[in-house]
This record gives sequence, C-alpha cells and structure tokens, in this order.
Amino acid sequence: MLEHTDNDSLQADDENVSKQTSKLAPEKETVASEPVEDTPNLVDKTINQKEESTVDTSEKKESVVSDTELANSNKESQEAKDLETFAAMEPKELVGFFADKIKTESIQHLKSTIDSLVKVFNQKFAAEAAKQKEIFLAEGGNPDAFYFNPDVKKEFNELYKRYKSDRGTYYRSLEEKQKRNLDYRLELIEELKGLINVDQNINTTYSQFKDLQKRWKESGQVPRADANDIWKTYHHHVGHFYDFLHLNRELRELDFKFNLKEKLKICEQAEALTTTEDISKAFRHLQTLHKKWKDELGPVDKEHSEEVWERFSAATKIIHDKRRYFLKNQEDIFEENLIKKQAIITQIQDLLATEMSSKTNINQFTKTYEGLRESFLALGKVPAKKSDDIWDEFKKTTKVFRKKRSQYYKQLKRIFAENTEKRKALIEQVEVLKSETNFKENTPKIIALQKEWKNTFPVSRNDGEKLWKIFSTACNEYFEKLDSNRNKSSTEEQEHFEQKSELLNTLKTAVETNDKNLKLDTILDSWNSIGRVPKNKSKIEHEFNRMVEKAYKLAGLSKSEITQKSYQNKLDGMRGNDEVIRKEIYTLNRRIEEVKQEMIQLQTNLQFFGKNQEKNPIVIKVRTDIAKHQERLDEFVEKKRLLKQLQKG
Repeated sequence: MLEHTDNDSLQADDENVSKQTSKLAPEKETVASEPVEDTPNLVDKTINQKEESTVDTSEKKESVVSDTELANSNKESQEAKDLETFAAMEPKELVGFFADKIKTESIQHLKSTIDSLVKVFNQKFAAEAAKQKEIFLAEGGNPDAFYFNPDVKKEFNELYKRYKSDRGTYYRSLEEKQKRNLDYRLELIEELKGLINVDQNINTTYSQFKDLQKRWKESGQVPRADANDIWKTYHHHVGHFYDFLHLNRELRELDFKFNLKEKLKICEQAEALTTTEDISKAFRHLQTLHKKWKDELGPVDKEHSEEVWERFSAATKIIHDKRRYFLKNQEDIFEENLIKKQAIITQIQDLLATEMSSKTNINQFTKTYEGLRESFLALGKVPAKKSDDIWDEFKKTTKVFRKKRSQYYKQLKRIFAENTEKRKALIEQVEVLKSETNFKENTPKIIALQKEWKNTFPVSRNDGEKLWKIFSTACNEYFEKLDSNRNKSSTEEQEHFEQKSELLNTLKTAVETNDKNLKLDTILDSWNSIGRVPKNKSKIEHEFNRMVEKAYKLAGLSKSEITQKSYQNKLDGMRGNDEVIRKEIYTLNRRIEEVKQEMIQLQTNLQFFGKNQEKNPIVIKVRTDIAKHQERLDEFVEKKRLLKQLQKG
C-alpha cells in the first residue's frame, strides 16, 4: 500500500529525470494517491481514525497504476515525436539543438529529449562512419588504419559530458537540500515536543503551535526514504499535543465549523471538475485539492465527518473513472476533441464574418466570442499530428477578432467625433441667436436647431451629457428671454387680472365653506370669457385651476375625471388665443423631445448590460424609469393632440 507523506515528488534517479520533485519541475504532473483525512489543525483521534478507514486501499493502488500508465503513454508519445523531429536534422543541427537546450532549459527536464537526440545522433554518425570506411577501403586503405572522428562528433561528446556533469551537480544539490530539510523538520518535531506540558497561557501555546505548523508546511521536501517515517512521527506528536491542549469546546467548535466550510468548498470544486472536458487538467487540480484537504485542514465534527468525506470521495472516484477511461480510449477522445474544436472554430468564423457598424452590440458580440473561446480552451488534447494546425487556426481567429474589435472602436470613435463637432456647431448657433431680440424670426430657428440636434447621434456618454447641458441651457435662456419680453403688462390685461381675482376669491370662499349652491360651470364660463392677464401675473391661472380641482373633488369626481376636466377647462381658456395655444404646443414639443432624449439615454445605458443581467437592480431601475417616461410621453402627446384640434377650431 502506498503510504502518504509530505513529499509530493518521486525520488530522483538517473533513469527518469521527468519524475523529479514537483517544486523544481512544476510543469510535470506528479503522481499522488488519494489523501487520507489526517490531523493538521485540531486533532480528534476518533474522527481521524474514522476518516482514515474510509479510504479504499485498492483505489489508491489503481490511482498509482493510472499515473504510471499516463506517464508512460505521454513519454512514448513525446519520444516518438522527438525521434521524428531529430531524424529530419543533420548532425550539425543536432549539435546546435543540443547546445541550445543545455543553455536555455533546466537540466532536470531534458532526460527524455536528450536520450532521443543521442540515439538519433549515434545512428546518423554510425551510418556516416560506415560510409566513410567504405570509401576508405575502396581507395585501398588498411582496415586497421581507419579512423573517423570529425569535429561534429567531438563537439557532441563535449556537450554530452557537460550535460552529464550538470545533471550530477543538480542531483547532488537536490540531495543536500533535502537532507537540510530533513534536519530542519527534526528540529521542528523537537520544538513540538517542547510545547507539551509547557507552563504558559494556553492561547500563547496554541499560537506557537500554529506557527510551527506553518513552518512545517513551508519547510520543503526531504529524502524519500525518510519522508514516511518523519511524517508519521510529526503527526504522532501533533496528536499528543492536542491531547495535552484540551482546547475549550467553543474554540474547538469554531475550528470544526471553519474546517467544514472549507471542505465543502473543496467538495464543490471537485464536483465541478467532474464536468471538465480536459480530464488531465481536472486530475491535476484534484491532486491539489487532496493535498489541501490533507495538509491544510483539520477534522470536522462527528456529525458531518463521514458525509463530507464520502462526498469528496465520490467526486474523486468519478474523476478517476473518467481518467481510466481516458487512458484506455485517449486516441478516440483526441479525435472527438478535434471534431469539437473544429466545430467551435467554424462558429467563431461565422461570428467574425458578421458585418459590424455603429449599431452593433459590441458587448454581446464580445461575450459570444469569449464564450466560444473558453469552450475551445476547455477541451482536451487532439491528435499530435493535428495539434499545431488546429492551434494555428484558432490563433488566426483571435487575430481576426482583435482586428474587428479595434476597427469597430475606431469607426465608433470617428462617428463620435463627427457628431460631437456637429453638436458644437449647433451650440454656437444657439449662443448667437439667444442674444438677439427678433423673437418672431429667431424662435423657428431655435426650434429647427433642436430638431437637428436629434440627428447628431450617437456621441460618447461624457461628451453627450456635457454638450446637452450646454445646449439645453442656451435654449432655455432664449425662451426665458422670450417669455420675459411677453410679460409686459397692458391696461387691459391688468383689468382682466382684477376681474379674475374677484372670481378666484368667490370660488375660494365657496370651496372653503363647501357651498352646495356653487355654480361652477357659470364661474368657469365667466373666467374663460375674460381675456389674458399680464405674463408676470399668470400664476393666477394655476391658482384658479387648483381651486377648480378642489371643487371637483368636493363634488365627488375621480382623480382621472378631475385631470380630464381640468385640462379641458385650460383648453377652453385658450380658445381663440392663438399665441397662447402656440406657446403651449411649443412647451409640449419641448417636453416631448426632452423625454425622448432621456429615454434614448436610458436605452443606451441598457446596452452595457447583457441579457442575463435582467435581475440586476440597476437594470430594473432603468427599465422602471423608461416606463415612467413613456407614461409622461403619452400624456404630453395626447395633450398636444387636443391642442391641435383646438387650434383648427
């Protein structure tokens, strides 16, 4: 049975460099069996023993066999590829390749490649030597006098000698480092022993122990021959320490809760790995999760101990089963992956063939591309002969995507700039007109400029808001000036004001006393028969309408009926006054345009959110605001329709 130790690597040997320590060769897949629930933080021997008993030793052995099979399969595949590559190279090229590898790559990663290179070089040299000997003998040379040792052979021998020397130095250094780590771990064990029965505050002792655990975890690997014994010794004394510590129940339960929470996270991650297409990647990640479970987390309470371990074991078994299936059928799986990747590339190409304009939803376009890209990368390996071709084809789509996206933003930026300049020109025209006093001639011009403003879309958000503020302020200043000019009172208008004031007071008194004999229609007819009042005293119209609404309310009318009658009364008051009607229509047009602009801005804001963000509070608020604006717009449009009818008579 394979024992669990703190070492992640296999012992270094001269025959298999590719299986060296994982820390010094992180890119290599290391072999590890399923970890047993041990005693890292707060030790509960009963729980620990129970969790250890749940591990199926046969499953461990199968895991090791699977690792070996995969390693051998990958090794054979790489050797075949290397031999094919080297066979196409001349001896001088092989020497150059050898020199470059020694110079640029770590010595512990070269074993398989150099073995294949040496094999091919010796074959080529032997063939060349045989050829030269045949020529030598054909020219009458003595067989015993034949000697063939060209410079390329000397260079190759020097490189191989250097390679062997560097490998020896590396493994001697590795062995010395592991011995130092062993001595350091022995010192930590002695320090752990010293924490037992120490006379000091329990929290201080516990803090020292947690620090010791951290240093143990960071201490590095030891010689494999000693790894299992020192690991057992360490955890034996960890158990003794917890027996001594007798942590209070509250602290222990908190630790249990923390461990349970973290282990449930590991279970979720492991279960997510069961759906991963790249089974080799999933298996490597699983090994990391097992190491965290074993080395970084302690036990959980008895109630959840077996349940959480069985959940983790179930996910582990699924991944191991998939991996065994993968090892047996990897060629077929590689072919399936190739077909899937080709299909995804076709989808990407179809997407990239889409013509893009300023109206294109770039966020949705990018999201779709990224989804296809992630699906491609999530798939596993393809046949070695097709690997480079499919990858090159995929990289081409990436370049096309980046180019199209860049072109889109350049085009959009250009359109933004053009519309920004157009809006600035409109602002300049309004600024000129607002200072003039020929209102009859300039008012239609201002209205035309407002209509033209709508056609200068889109612009960037920042520029749009800034320019709209300047433009609307200038227009408002013009119309305020126009209103001020019209507010010059006349004697007749003043008389109208006094007459209306009397009617207003009469109505107020009747409403306040709830006069049942109030003849509201008569008052309304009298009010509407009186002409307009001075502009600066037009507030009386609002006050009168407010009192009329109160009178309607006292009469028992509904809110909608009051609104309808109030606006109808307002229309009756405008009858025959074309100037007032035109002004009201203009005001409504301005409000309609403002509401439309606000709705366009809100709808533009929605484009920054994807379809899957409908529940986002910001999206919900924007849609609510759009609905409210639509209600206002409908109300203004209806009022405008009634005014047009009144204007036609």
